[in-house]
Amino acid sequence: MYAVFKFRKGAKELDALFRDDIISRQTLIKRDGASLGLDNATYLLIEGSDASIERARAIAGEFELDADAAKQVFEKIKEAEDEASMGMGAIFND
Repeated sequence: MYAVFKFRKGAKELDALFRDDIISRQTLIKRDGASLGLDNATYLLIEGSDASIERARAIAGEFELDADAAKQVFEKIKEAEDEASMGMGAIFND
């Protein structure tokens, strides 16, 4: 399960998610929107257990993207990770 949140710069809720004991044990990927070809917001992808997603929603639910927007951001993040992996493979496989 995953959820994507969109924060303005310096949002205290973003820090609260990283400090939470349950959420911090999940896969957290933080990206600037500009690096994804989006706006200047900060995006946080959380992949993990249902309980951790529910906890994140309790802390910062008002920042969660709807399903369609979340899917778009999720795909952009995964695409960027795949490109980075391919680049590292090219460096170390030569």
